Amino acid sequence: MSEAKEKILQLLPAEGWEAMFEDEDNVAVVCFALVESTDEEGVVSSAVRPMASIGDAIEFCDDYPNYAGLTRGEEDWDEDYDEEEEDEEEE
Repeated sequence: MSEAKEKILQLLPAEGWEAMFEDEDNVAVVCFALVESTDEEGVVSSAVRPMASIGDAIEFCDDYPNYAGLTRGEEDWDEDYDEEEEDEEEE
């Protein structure tokens, strides 16, 4: 048996996204990482995982037990954009 391993294959910008944590303020997500994981039995899987500046390092948000998911930052939400899209679809 071998040791479980993770490898970041690609980083993508995450402008406007925030990580939610139970009983804490939201944290701006720095990027999304495409991560390839190999478990102890050699099974390979991949996932897109959010990363944020937590403490003095950029870390995977979902490594924390109080991670509650992702949300769009309120200042980045553009209600007019959604209304314009709906108007175009109706035409």
